[in-house]
Amino acid sequence: MRKYFSVFIVAILSVALFAASDNVLVMAIETEPVGFDPTLVTAFASHRVLENVYDGLLKYDENMNLVPNLAEDFEVVDPYTIVFEIREGVKFHNGETLTVEDVLFTFERIRDPEVKAPAASYYAEVESIRSFEGNKVEFKLRIPMASSILSNFAGVNSSILSKSFVQSGANLQLVTNGTGPFYVEEFVAGNYISLKKNADYFVEGLPYLDGIKMMIMPEEVTRVSALRNGDVDLAKISEPLSLNQLSTNRFKIFRTPVLSYYLLGFNTTRGALSKPEVRNALNYAINRQMIVKAVAFDEATVTGPLNPELDFWAVQPDQFDEYTYSPAKAKQLLADAGYPNGFEFEIVAAQRYNFDKVAQVIQAQLAEVGVTAKINIVEWGIFISKWRESDFDSFISMNSGSIDPDIQFYRTFRTGGSTNVFLYSNPEVDELLDSGRSESDINNRRLIYEELQKKLVEDSPIIFLYSANTIFASNDSVEGFRSLANESLIFLRETYKK
Repeated sequence: MRKYFSVFIVAILSVALFAASDNVLVMAIETEPVGFDPTLVTAFASHRVLENVYDGLLKYDENMNLVPNLAEDFEVVDPYTIVFEIREGVKFHNGETLTVEDVLFTFERIRDPEVKAPAASYYAEVESIRSFEGNKVEFKLRIPMASSILSNFAGVNSSILSKSFVQSGANLQLVTNGTGPFYVEEFVAGNYISLKKNADYFVEGLPYLDGIKMMIMPEEVTRVSALRNGDVDLAKISEPLSLNQLSTNRFKIFRTPVLSYYLLGFNTTRGALSKPEVRNALNYAINRQMIVKAVAFDEATVTGPLNPELDFWAVQPDQFDEYTYSPAKAKQLLADAGYPNGFEFEIVAAQRYNFDKVAQVIQAQLAEVGVTAKINIVEWGIFISKWRESDFDSFISMNSGSIDPDIQFYRTFRTGGSTNVFLYSNPEVDELLDSGRSESDINNRRLIYEELQKKLVEDSPIIFLYSANTIFASNDSVEGFRSLANESLIFLRETYKK
């Protein structure tokens, strides 16, 4: 049986609710996926689906520790060498058996410049990848960064693909064929995604559910209403005030502090925004705590370049002078930079993840220092396109965080980095990034990344705003659900209904 799918573009005005087995979880999500190729996708919504359809060599446990996945074991032999022992007997959804060749092919594809994979820069220092002893794969690095590269192997963008399936000409943006606990049975654009249990999943007994129906409901009021009416079992809550409608005697609330962060990103090649001193001045004009209160209703934390919860690595927000809200200082710095009367620029935003609301608060705050920010609200697909093409003056968005600073910073701020859509380039920052990923002493690495964080705030290719809590609500039938600090929903495989 072919367990991959073709996308159906269907115009359906009504919400098609799932009238199937009681062991199917119906959940309301706010954003539909934008593509299904795990090597290429960057959208959060795509990742949340694909992490349950594909597997990586490693994964995170509930405490964000790296543990084996498609690799049944792994070893950091030395700072230059990582060896994975590939699990045997794993089946792709189309019935093919996973082999070492599939693993080698996947990373060849990721590293192919023609593919333009977001994860490519993570593996830029890989000198060679080879198989040996039948089921072992060795990654040999040019510089001693084995520990800092490990978490990449747990990401969706490093999911293992079937070599023969890809080479068959299949369009992976439209069809899937993974090894995960679920396969995509059907996708009706703008309506729902239906996942079905993979009976051949390599972890015995999982998943517990027979299926998951992800209802696409962009409007918060629709998701909350569907939960209250019993039309869905689980719903993503984006507006903390919505919790007032969900009594604790009927509903469960799942709240998780997350590593991702909201940001105001700049095209550092455009007009006044090309000057670091101008971007730095805007820091003082933005009241981050007010944004947290007005948009997130205090269900969030002001963040620096790294989440404050990463205590070992993070420079705390109160250690940055730029985080001091001071319109007077912002005006003075703008005048010193040659803009005594302010300037005008555009903020691109979408009506997802509260991007539009964040933009509105920032617009009002910048107006107080004479800066005119015009907001351009665009459809989600256009937003993604503008992001990819650096077609913006600025934008409001959200970046995923990481437990390792190299993962969070390198591809985003390195000159030519695969997600450096800000076109930011600073030789000093490049040097710090290269030093940080090659330094094997953890305390020395910490000092390097402290210096880097200070430089990023000073240059402000982006203005770091806050990290929100992820909130889900369910009815009493849902058990075992939890999300991770990186917003992963991989534990849907251990979720069940009583």
